[in-house]
Amino acid sequence: MKSMLYYLFKIMKIKTMTNAYISKEGMAVICLAKYLMTTRPDDRLRTIDSLSEEIGVSVGFIQKAFTTLENDKAVSLSKQGRNGTYIRQLDYQKLVRYSGISHVVCAMPLPYTKHYEGLASGLKAQLGSLPLYFAHMRGADVRAECLKKGVYDLAIMSKLAAGTLGGSVKILADLGAESYSLEHRLIYRENEYETIKRVGVDPASPDQRILTEKAFAEKEIEIVEINYSNSLSYLVSGQIDAVVWLPEAIDMNVSGLCEKSLQHIDECRQASQAVILVGRQSQHVSELISKLLDVHQLLVHQRLVIEGKLIPSY
Repeated sequence: MKSMLYYLFKIMKIKTMTNAYISKEGMAVICLAKYLMTTRPDDRLRTIDSLSEEIGVSVGFIQKAFTTLENDKAVSLSKQGRNGTYIRQLDYQKLVRYSGISHVVCAMPLPYTKHYEGLASGLKAQLGSLPLYFAHMRGADVRAECLKKGVYDLAIMSKLAAGTLGGSVKILADLGAESYSLEHRLIYRENEYETIKRVGVDPASPDQRILTEKAFAEKEIEIVEINYSNSLSYLVSGQIDAVVWLPEAIDMNVSGLCEKSLQHIDECRQASQAVILVGRQSQHVSELISKLLDVHQLLVHQRLVIEGKLIPSY
């Protein structure tokens, strides 16, 4: 069975080949649609000459492209003589179609908690006018690398993990406290806290790596490389003695495990705070989603999913 990455790369290759055969008028429509996605109603429109120079087609093709978009009501313009032309209305859904964007892919964690399901469901509800898809994968480092390379358009991770990435990506939205998860805690087997020696860490998880380092800053331990999603299995089987994880994903009573708060670690708060990241090469996507996204409503939707009052759909 071929992976999702295989099909994404195939789509990208086809689009690259197709672009070579797009007419100049078609290219003008695509580029104008992408430009308009970065604007708002009441913005002053750039001059025809400047758009012609940037896109690399004649003024005539730019004018024809605007006529195409106006006739389909993708944009409504107001010409005000010497004061220039202003944007009266925009239909972002139509602009997305004209821009040639066949998919917007958001990389996010595997949906094993209600927090993650609530985020995916809330984004789908708000951005339903876009061809939005999710790529669920473990490891913030892996998601970030795909975002940097342009494989995906968006990525969701903790603010703590995002802080390790540098300037190749930017935060589109900070969703606030406990929007990513509840507090991370140190999980260990009952009555064995004092004998902890082997602690599991997934090298692709900055949250787990940083919080483990802080939690055992004054104690000598052995780091055991694990897969984050299998943390509980490693712990119950005795392969490790402890792991930084999320109690909300575990039935602590059935597993015979205990937990220890990490609230005294400053970074713990950032590890439970979700951010939405965008690649710096995707300005038109970034601008569009900024306009469509309502953080308050997204968090309300997430809360309803967490409380079991809304069935998630994504």
